[in-house]
Order: sequence, then C-alpha cells, then structure tokens
Amino acid sequence: MAKFRFILIGSMLIVYTSASAGWAPQVVQDSLKHLYPNVGTLAWDTDQSYYVAAFTYNGFNTKVWLDAKGRWVMKQTDWQTMDQVPMSVYHTFTFGPYASDQIDDVTYVEFPYSPPQIVILISLPNALTQYQLFYHTDGTLVNARNVTNMYNIWGASTFL
Repeated sequence: MAKFRFILIGSMLIVYTSASAGWAPQVVQDSLKHLYPNVGTLAWDTDQSYYVAAFTYNGFNTKVWLDAKGRWVMKQTDWQTMDQVPMSVYHTFTFGPYASDQIDDVTYVEFPYSPPQIVILISLPNALTQYQLFYHTDGTLVNARNVTNMYNIWGASTFL
C-alpha cells in the first residue's frame, strides 16, 4: 500500500511539473510584453525564483529574468563573438593573459541597478578547462572563474 501511494504521489508530481513548464503568471507575461512589445515566439523557463523568457531580439538570442511581480532583474544577450564588444574590452582581452585561449561565447548582461557586464567564455588550449571572464564596459576585468565542472553558469546563481 505504501508503495502504491509513493508511485501515485510521484506520478502526480511529474504531471504537475510537466504542466507548469514553459509557463509564467499573467503579470509576468504582461510585463515582458510591455518591455518587448514586438517579441513574437518565446519560451518560458524558471531559474530559482525567477521567470526566464527566451526569444530572439534584434537578431540575437536573448533571455530576460523577471521576478514573480513582473519586475525586470536581468537581461542576457548572446553576442557569441567579439564583434559587438566595446573596443576597451576587446583591447583588454586581446592584450591580456587570456588572448591565446579559444573564445567559446560572448554574452552581454544587463541589470536595472548595476552596470552591465560582458562575459567571455573561454577554453584553454588542449584542455577541457573553461573560464568565464567578467568585464565592465570600460575594459576592466572584474572576475575570472573556472567553470569547468559547473552547471548553469549563465543563471541567477551567477549574477543575481
């Protein structure tokens, strides 16, 4: 009998989780529509206590984090390459200690009350080691962290 209850409760949890995936409360959806009225197709996800909308904006993959009240808390624009970075960041990276490493991704991260950051994901040559390099727009390297065995390096736990 206990085994049956366990299976029933587990099944209900799986159904509930599947049904609520890809969903956000109406206040959060309305807030996103207000911020980005022309966004068409988007996908919803959750990250800790935040709702994350993923969509294409101005040709770039974009993710926007909103809290349960619909307040914007973070936006990430996946630039992928160094083509969009400010010259100050480009020069700091190019003439810095990581210049010989492979660039895997470049992301522009914006916040409502903090300065934006440019995050460059690199791989060391002939190794499986990856680092995230955090730059201010003036080219200052603020942080470099080894993310080789980390999960969700772009999420709320990293930035919020």
